[in-house]
Amino acid sequence: MDIRRANRGDQVAIGNLIFDWDQDNGQRYQDGRGRVSEREFVAEDAEGIVGWISGQHGSGAWANLAAFEDQPDYWACSFIVKLFVRWERQSGGIGGLLLDAFEMDAQEAGRDLVVVHPDETGDKERLRNFYRDHGYVLMDPSSDHSRTPPWLMAKSLPVLL
Repeated sequence: MDIRRANRGDQVAIGNLIFDWDQDNGQRYQDGRGRVSEREFVAEDAEGIVGWISGQHGSGAWANLAAFEDQPDYWACSFIVKLFVRWERQSGGIGGLLLDAFEMDAQEAGRDLVVVHPDETGDKERLRNFYRDHGYVLMDPSSDHSRTPPWLMAKSLPVLL
C-alpha cells in the first residue's frame, strides 16, 4: 500500500471512489473539475486508488470547542474535511494510514491539534469508534453552541521541534 500526496492526475479515480457517498463532489472530480490540494493524500495499490483524505491546516474549527475557547484569534488547527476508503477495503487499516499521513503533515505545518466532524451521512457510531480508536475524543462544544450535543472530535499532536 502506497500513501502519497494526491495530484491532479488522481481526480477521476478520486471521483470514482467518492461518488457513492458524495455524488456532487464525485461527479466534479470525475469530470476533472475537482480541486486537488497539497493537503490531500491517497492510498494506492495494484487496484488503484482505494482511499483518500482531504483537509486543511489553517482551520478555525477549534473555536467550536469549549476546551480551546481561550486561544487567540490567530491560532489555527488542522481539520479533516473528508476521509473515504473503498467499501470492500474498510477495516483493513487504510483509513488509519491516511490519518497518519495527514497528522504528520499537520505536525510539519506546525499544528498541534486536528479536528474532525464525523460524516453526517454515514454510520455515525462506527465513524466515532474509528476516530476514537485512532486517538480522537468527542469534545464539548464552545459556549456559543452549548445547547447542542457534541459533534466534533479532536486529537492533540506532539509538537515537532
